[in-house]
Amino acid sequence: MAAELSPEIVQRIETIGDEELQFRGWTRDGMRESWTRRLERDRQSPQVGDIAPDFTLERLSAEGKRTGEFMTLSSLRGRPAGLIFGSFT
Repeated sequence: MAAELSPEIVQRIETIGDEELQFRGWTRDGMRESWTRRLERDRQSPQVGDIAPDFTLERLSAEGKRTGEFMTLSSLRGRPAGLIFGSFT
């Protein structure tokens, strides 16, 4: 079953200006298809309140060097943890 677009998304697609569509190289039908595909993919994603999927990471030294020590997200269960993902290259 195809994902149903929310009224907010439908309104955005209907009200986007022709100039913006042309600038971005989009069409209204293309926007609808893109949003529908995205919503289908998002159905597989964890939702607010779900338990986070477990994963393993290598600990780094204070200098950012590899240590060979590993930890899992599940080892932090019950304790506050902040996860920051990004590239520092």
